[in-house]
Amino acid sequence: MKNTILITGGNGFIGRALTDKLLQEGFNVRIVTRRTPKAQPANPAVTLVKADYNDVESLKKALQGCVGVFHLAAAIFGFNRQDFEKANVTATRNVVEAVNQTPDIKTFVHVSSLAASGFAPDKDHPRTEEMEPNPVSDYGITKLGGEKAVHTLRPGVKWTIIRPPIVYGKNDSGVSKIALWVRRGIMVNTSGNGYFSFVHVDDLVQALWLAYSREDTAGKTYFVTEDAIYSWDYFITQMARAMNCHKPFMPNAPKWMLRVAAWIYELAAHISGAQPALNYDKVTEATVPGHWICSGKKWQQLTGQKFTPLAEGLKKSF
Repeated sequence: MKNTILITGGNGFIGRALTDKLLQEGFNVRIVTRRTPKAQPANPAVTLVKADYNDVESLKKALQGCVGVFHLAAAIFGFNRQDFEKANVTATRNVVEAVNQTPDIKTFVHVSSLAASGFAPDKDHPRTEEMEPNPVSDYGITKLGGEKAVHTLRPGVKWTIIRPPIVYGKNDSGVSKIALWVRRGIMVNTSGNGYFSFVHVDDLVQALWLAYSREDTAGKTYFVTEDAIYSWDYFITQMARAMNCHKPFMPNAPKWMLRVAAWIYELAAHISGAQPALNYDKVTEATVPGHWICSGKKWQQLTGQKFTPLAEGLKKSF
């Protein structure tokens, strides 16, 4: 009988790619959903199960019969600190508590973020795992809170925390929104002269699988990224080339203008119920006096994993 692995956030961009990987490795996959599924997936090896992240008992029921967990569910956007706290800290604590009461669970892989560590003031010194975390946004602060919850898993559960930087790939909603502006030929440069680390979704999924399947990742936190940093201008230039269109005109926006735009986006989101494309928290991250970069050397030296160069990854994505 195949073993079953539970994924929170399995309906998202990374979750769908991870599901495909786990099926290839011979596992059954159970995906947590917050709504009653209208129908089960066509593949009998994949099932949807309703659970409430505020209810440990419902999470325990979802975990029954599973041997491992990938915790991907998180809030990237929120209207205030409470929104992030509920999704990134409280929900993680409840998942951990449910795992602690489920003896069959042996492995737990948690997807965190570079934002939990913070930015690097100097582009020649990317963030490393040994640096003291210094998150600056509500998203980053609460992702670090989620990491701390993972540390409370009971003995006998092998846990690993993965901190990716910007994740991109085919059908990613975030990169796809950027691509729309690239194709239109004009977009505001919200990132100034900052440098960034990137990881292609296929590489991230491979890293998650290695974190699950290798014993030597236990009890550690790792940055998973291509071993290179790129300016935002280079990223947009390579995206335009991959899309076979001209590089867009990118005027810089002052911080006050970004805050006004964030306020407008949030107001529209409140009215429509949609997720805002920009909010106060993302402006905080975009205007830091430094760079969103990290070093993946610790992970690469441990596993020997190779990563896709950004230009090649963008061609794969478009």
